Amino acid sequence: MKRCATLVLWLWCCALAQAQAAPAVAPDKLALVIGNGSYSGGLLPNTRADADLVATALRRAGFKVTLAKDLARTAMYDKVNQFVTSLTPGATALVYYAGHGMQIDGVNYLVPVDMVPTSAAGVGMRAFPLTALSERLALGASAVNLIVLDACRNNPFQPVPAVRMRAYADLGLRTTRAPRGTLIAYSTAPGQLAEDGSGRAHSIYSETLAALIDQPGLPVDQLFRTLADQVRQRTREDQQPWFESSLVGQVYFRPPAGWQYSAAAAPLAAAAPSASPRYRSGPGSIGSEGQAAWYRHLDERGWTELDNDLQQRAARVDAGELATLKRRAAQGNVVAQTTLGLNELACPGAQTRSCARRALAWFRQAAELGFPVAQTELGEAYYQGRLLPRDLKAARHWLETAAQASYPRARIDLAQLTLEQDGSPAAARELIETLLKSSRSMLVPLAQPGQTERPK
Repeated sequence: MKRCATLVLWLWCCALAQAQAAPAVAPDKLALVIGNGSYSGGLLPNTRADADLVATALRRAGFKVTLAKDLARTAMYDKVNQFVTSLTPGATALVYYAGHGMQIDGVNYLVPVDMVPTSAAGVGMRAFPLTALSERLALGASAVNLIVLDACRNNPFQPVPAVRMRAYADLGLRTTRAPRGTLIAYSTAPGQLAEDGSGRAHSIYSETLAALIDQPGLPVDQLFRTLADQVRQRTREDQQPWFESSLVGQVYFRPPAGWQYSAAAAPLAAAAPSASPRYRSGPGSIGSEGQAAWYRHLDERGWTELDNDLQQRAARVDAGELATLKRRAAQGNVVAQTTLGLNELACPGAQTRSCARRALAWFRQAAELGFPVAQTELGEAYYQGRLLPRDLKAARHWLETAAQASYPRARIDLAQLTLEQDGSPAAARELIETLLKSSRSMLVPLAQPGQTERPK
């Protein structure tokens, strides 16, 4: 009996050793991609093309993709159930949705193409709740779940009186909690609308996402931070992606070369867990990586283009754009705040002084949130005594802060201030070198040809 037990133990140990020696099989990667565009209240032209684009990128990354378009409510339930049922143990599951989304009374909904809203109270009976997707995935066999929502686009039901839908046109998806092992990515922040890509082949979000999926060795959390930076930069902060994650360890769309899967580790995840298993990237984290950091990496040409964009936006603000800018500014959008400040500087006539006060208030908000353009506007105002009493100490503070982001205009202003205060040959050389390093478009930072004269 003892000999038999010893033999069984020996055989078990051999089997265990072989299992540990054998290379782990890569887990299955499955994706459900949905593009809803043919709404009864109006067409979203790019959602189906975006679904095609993302599906193609996922296939290149090794995902088995189920592609579905223009789903009614019942069909959305059926597709999700079929997809979750198909997941193999330990698989990585991804669901990408392009279409309309909204939140009513704090509940997020994806909008089926057959939904005709009549009241806020009826949304729950006609829309597809996000929890029906996230909870169903959490109960499935997959170990890693990724949900990407390219939603909150322009309202297709605009003819419906806004009062009946609680300002339905302006609702964005609300923050949520990702179940363990899940990442939920949103194309834009709560209360905002995402661009559908009018005049483009694809939305900016889907186009950027597909390009990043193709990059090998990029961890998922880093991918979505980079995605946020790039979309923010390309839309000049008009669209601010964010995500919620409870993933543990590193997860990849395309693992780096030589990546070894471990049978004991989560699929596509490193054996070593992340030091911070939960990461939240949200609109309130201004200045953090994946938020407003994009402008701190601009080169000279990028800064020049941004300056030109801000001036053009400020010059063409009408009543509708003004309301949009103020809403974005209230949400902490530094580009909107600075644009409003520049617009106030062009205020004509008897209202010049009050416009100047409002401009300074907008610049100060954006400057305190870390935006170099607004910091430079404040620094110049103190330096010149243009809108404020002349204060060279305050001017230096704001210009030095802006110059840390390598903003050319701030660096030139700071060199001019240093020369005025110092007057030494070294200060003069520093100014000349700074000017030579800057592009011709930045040589006269305070007054461009044809630029509206600012109030004195």
